[in-house]
Amino acid sequence: MNYISLIEELKKRGSVPGLDAIEGLLEELGHPEDNLKIVHIAGTNGKGSIFAYLSSILIAAGFKVGRYISPTISCYEERFQINGEYITKDKLARLYNIVEEAMKREEEKTGLKPTLFEVETAISFLYFKEEKVDYALIEVGMGGRMDATNVIRHPELTVISSISYDHQAFLGDTLEEIAWQKAGIIKESCPVVLSENSDEVCKVIEQEATKKKVKCIEIKPTDYEVLSETPYGSTFLWKEQRYETKLPGRHQVSNAVTALAASEYLFRKDYEKNNARKDIDKKLDEMNVKSAQQGGIIRTCWPGRLEVLKKEPLFYRDGAHNPDGAKKLAAFLQKYFTNKKIIYIMGVLKDKEYKKMLRYLMPMAKEVYVFKPKNERGLSAQILADTIKEVADVSVTIESDVNAAVFRALDTAKPDDVLVACGSLSFMEEMEDIL
Repeated sequence: MNYISLIEELKKRGSVPGLDAIEGLLEELGHPEDNLKIVHIAGTNGKGSIFAYLSSILIAAGFKVGRYISPTISCYEERFQINGEYITKDKLARLYNIVEEAMKREEEKTGLKPTLFEVETAISFLYFKEEKVDYALIEVGMGGRMDATNVIRHPELTVISSISYDHQAFLGDTLEEIAWQKAGIIKESCPVVLSENSDEVCKVIEQEATKKKVKCIEIKPTDYEVLSETPYGSTFLWKEQRYETKLPGRHQVSNAVTALAASEYLFRKDYEKNNARKDIDKKLDEMNVKSAQQGGIIRTCWPGRLEVLKKEPLFYRDGAHNPDGAKKLAAFLQKYFTNKKIIYIMGVLKDKEYKKMLRYLMPMAKEVYVFKPKNERGLSAQILADTIKEVADVSVTIESDVNAAVFRALDTAKPDDVLVACGSLSFMEEMEDIL
């Protein structure tokens, strides 16, 4: 069975919270995760952006960095990256064969059947161990406490990004309950970097850090100063150093500062153990670190997050897929484009709070093109269109798929209009090149 066929079979197993199956699988594989220096991140929004920044900084400093990402935008192999290069199909096929044999042994012993996400997690650990990465950046799939990635026992650092409402059926109905689930990745062995969050979220994370006897490095709005913002990026000051990011939106400045704080800790810890760095003059080493941080931030690209696909008409692609993401997207559009015609291209998943998302997004909409994502969780385009009509008086057109919606919107748009494809990350891999 090739790995594409195996992936399709594993998809049928759905999502099963808990660690028993992944623990058993990793036991069969010899626990490759124990041989990695892992930075582990949980949160509702911003996880990918923070790790895009952190990866870019570490690569700029000369480190070999592995990233495990889900979902992806360009292709399946994008899930497993080293220094931005995707795994080859041949290597992935070989690793899937190894894991498939381990799965069979586990099932014979315990009857447990790992899910696709658990298998992908195991593959990422195997791949990064084989390639001897300096750091492995691992994103939680959902929650934290019972997520498959939480088999990591001794991370170098944990990070908690922005926390808001999402996956309530699994994580709880209040921000405190959701934050408690996310805080489950905090381990006694290392501190946690906490992005800007509400007071109730910060309190829960602080309590867990205190319980685990580790430092909580909190990012606050007073830690940095935004110097300028444009629809194409921002400049800001952090610790008296000037930085520029090409990722638009105020929230991306906050994400960048979270990554900078994480890198500061990792650089400091590396200095304590790295004799080669100690041979360098202290001031020169500090200059090298600052250069890596500045260069890493400005070179960071992160597809699907207020990504500019086209400039005339201006076309953004954004993965806003929950109310908090929609709120941030709406704030960005209101800041820069109140005098422009906003055209949305939308597909959403039926288990998301799409009505709340629409309440944030629709006040600026002039036209909306909707479709059903090619996903078993995809919401009917008709239901989405009807819901839009409930919250706004706007023209809605139903299309067969994302590409039909994109080309129809481009065909009708004028050069000074603003197009925004949003609602989910799940359909972005289907999007054809529009340039």
